[in-house]
Amino acid sequence: MGKLQGQSAFFVPGPPALPGEAHRPIVDFLLRETRGKSVLDIGGGRGAYSLELAKAGYDTVVADINSESLKVAEANGLSTRLLQPGESVGEGVADTVMLIEVLEHVPDPKAFLGSAIAAARKRVVFTLPCTDDFELLFGLGLSYAHVAVSDHLWHFSNEEMKSMLDSCGKPYRLELGDPLFPSLALSLLGRYLKGPLGYAVRFPLRVANRLGLVPKAIPSRFYGVIEIG
Repeated sequence: MGKLQGQSAFFVPGPPALPGEAHRPIVDFLLRETRGKSVLDIGGGRGAYSLELAKAGYDTVVADINSESLKVAEANGLSTRLLQPGESVGEGVADTVMLIEVLEHVPDPKAFLGSAIAAARKRVVFTLPCTDDFELLFGLGLSYAHVAVSDHLWHFSNEEMKSMLDSCGKPYRLELGDPLFPSLALSLLGRYLKGPLGYAVRFPLRVANRLGLVPKAIPSRFYGVIEIG
């Protein structure tokens, strides 16, 4: 696990997703892996993901230290809980606790994960950026967009994540998702090759990708589940 904090103007804060702008693969993951009825969304910001679960019938509470973000969540009909920095959320307070793009922001990810485990009765579900291929991307003159933000304090490789999860002493599953290739290649081709030529070059790759013929590479996100009981 590496310390990472941008100090130049290139690095900017990454605001939480707005309701209605939740990343669909994360929503699908949450709908598939959430257990029980009650959900505590720690660091849930404006409630983008809690809102999707609420639509599916779950009782969600958005917990965050940012009162302005919670106002947005409340305006969308969500229950909220304002936390103070370092405040414990309690023990056994919800069936499922979710940490969506949170652990990379906190000073002590291991301790924060431990508090989430204590708060959950059934499961903890989480996502966060994966930087396994960080050096490869830099060698190509590229980077993960979600690394270049000033409020990310940590980056995690696959082995580092497994080590942290092993130390928690709970059964878990950890998957790599949201691969940058071929979506990255298509995006770059679209940026630099315009008009009929660009379309002609991109079309075969797009078709092959939709048919599942293009190998996925360079995962950009962890999807994890921790079993409590």
